[in-house]
Amino acid sequence: AIDVNRSDALLLQCGGENMMIDGGSQQYYDRLEELFAEKGITEFKMLLNTHPDTDHIHGLSLMMNRGNYSIGGFYTAVRENFTGSKHHKTAVGVIKKKNIPYVQVFDGDTLTLGGATLNLLRCDENWGTNNRSVVTQVVFGNSKVLLPGDCGNQVLEYFLENRDHALLECDILKATHHGINGFVQEFLDVAQPEFIFVPHVKQNLEANKRYFFNNLGAWFCGDGHIIMETDGTDWYIWQLPNWEPKTEK
Repeated sequence: AIDVNRSDALLLQCGGENMMIDGGSQQYYDRLEELFAEKGITEFKMLLNTHPDTDHIHGLSLMMNRGNYSIGGFYTAVRENFTGSKHHKTAVGVIKKKNIPYVQVFDGDTLTLGGATLNLLRCDENWGTNNRSVVTQVVFGNSKVLLPGDCGNQVLEYFLENRDHALLECDILKATHHGINGFVQEFLDVAQPEFIFVPHVKQNLEANKRYFFNNLGAWFCGDGHIIMETDGTDWYIWQLPNWEPKTEK
């Protein structure tokens, strides 16, 4: 979970393959470039955009336009000619210029990354852009992560009523909408996470009295990259120090 302050940028790696789920806001793009350089990443199997808000899609547009990366495809819930977001239109322009495949994903789709399986959920009710976010359950062995984009509790309750609860189970849960919404207890009872990470800065959330996760040991990736690794059974989680730009000596 990359430190892009109050925005979403997740790097997934498995079996020698890389992908991004969202790319954060424009002003934090250098943090992505530095991390990729440190890891020697030059190729991405896919870029998955949960929904076309600037704090989720802009970094992906910059990766495609500026970055010297091989990208296997741009995946998103919205159709290519979607007109509800200027940021999506910008991304589509870059996609066409760079000849990157455009893939629209749907509820029930499954993707793979190395030996990991990504189960996708979508709610197409007319409840706003955030609530139409792609929700991703990442499964590797017995380990599971649930990434609900910016979906609100209305959508999570919809999934509780209309989807197999096994698709909502997780060891690790990303806080939805940067921790602003919190979670209803009925959802947490089904998901049963042991750890939550929040795409935000801890101090800001506490100042706004929006910190709901004390009992689950939440960490904030706006305070430094959070690394979460699994062998399919056990999780190993740690946080790096706050990001600082490198300077020439």
